[in-house]
Amino acid sequence: MKEIKGKVAVVTGAAMGMGRRLSELLAADGAKVAMLDLDQKALDQTVKEIKATGAQVFPYTLDITQRPQVYATADKVRKEVGPADILINNAGVVYGSDFLDCPDEKFAWVMDVNVNGMAWMTKAFLPDMVAKKAGHVVNLASAGGILAVPKLSSYCASKFAVIGFTEALRMEMQRQRLPEIHFTIVCPSYVATGMFQGVKPPMLTSWMTTEQMADIIYQAFKKNKNYVLEPFMVKLAPLLKAILPSRTLDNINARLGVARSMKGWTGRK
Repeated sequence: MKEIKGKVAVVTGAAMGMGRRLSELLAADGAKVAMLDLDQKALDQTVKEIKATGAQVFPYTLDITQRPQVYATADKVRKEVGPADILINNAGVVYGSDFLDCPDEKFAWVMDVNVNGMAWMTKAFLPDMVAKKAGHVVNLASAGGILAVPKLSSYCASKFAVIGFTEALRMEMQRQRLPEIHFTIVCPSYVATGMFQGVKPPMLTSWMTTEQMADIIYQAFKKNKNYVLEPFMVKLAPLLKAILPSRTLDNINARLGVARSMKGWTGRK
């Protein structure tokens, strides 16, 4: 989407990290940004700081896993800000453990936020774009949605789902002859959001800051790119997965430290 000025953007997980930075970039380009987050205190402070720059940003406290609440908030956004042109599904959570050690409620929580919450948000706001026959949805997946990682079974399951969900939506819009509704799937390696505290990035990769990743996402969004794969090693992952036997790929991942990367995970304190 090249023309941002005057558009209505909706961003989840907007109080901090990549969500905050993406909201800042959209607002700086003249968009009216509905900023959604579960943490009301952090959200109010962030909105106050961005508003001080003269930007048009609007706070909405929301638990995206609560479907009726999502739909009610969408109605409020339409009335108070306008129908959505842009949706950035940035909110996400992680829990690190072997699958058999993962408490059921933690597995369900990860799937509920990362998959169901994204689905409810999309179902709430995509009809605005269908009505306009134009728009853009950005969905945060992960490199863990391309190559699985031990101790990330719930997270990888959710991010594989995000990729499939988004690709299906893109094809559905094409079948409905709505080519101006674009979708971008974002697959980064480890980003220093706090959710991956204690993780050791694999060899040939390094921590990406939230600002770095958000800036890359924003430029890709403006160019209507279908995928964002970062850093460089993530770009190779689909090809390696396609051409290499599973055992060979597993050995490479072990040598690079992918399989050990979650060993020290503690999560956000």
